[in-house]
Amino acid sequence: MPENQIIRRSDRIGAESAPAADWASLVARAVDDITRIVHSEFRLLVAGMQTVLDEGIDRVLGFVATGVLIMAGALCMLAAIIMFLHEFLMLPWWQSFGITALLMFGIAIAIRAVTMRRTTPPAIT
Repeated sequence: MPENQIIRRSDRIGAESAPAADWASLVARAVDDITRIVHSEFRLLVAGMQTVLDEGIDRVLGFVATGVLIMAGALCMLAAIIMFLHEFLMLPWWQSFGITALLMFGIAIAIRAVTMRRTTPPAIT
């Protein structure tokens, strides 16, 4: 056991300075360990945030693509209604457009009436 050995007088100076070197290496190792832990935690945080961000971007892109397709479908349906009124009912273009516009206004008013009935705030008592 090194603690039980007799230290010579010339080695005593080296032995007394050895604990200071040990403390310095311990502090350096502690700082290194803490730095590694912080870096690891930061990498885990970035990985978690990257997953959440990717999922959010996918949802937004899906929502936008769905909205664009619905708008394109609505325009095609509108054109089909106008063409039907013009070709099969033999109405002039202006009447076909007017009837389609009135139909759209009626649908919008009906949707607004249904949603307003559902979303009325509770009365304050």
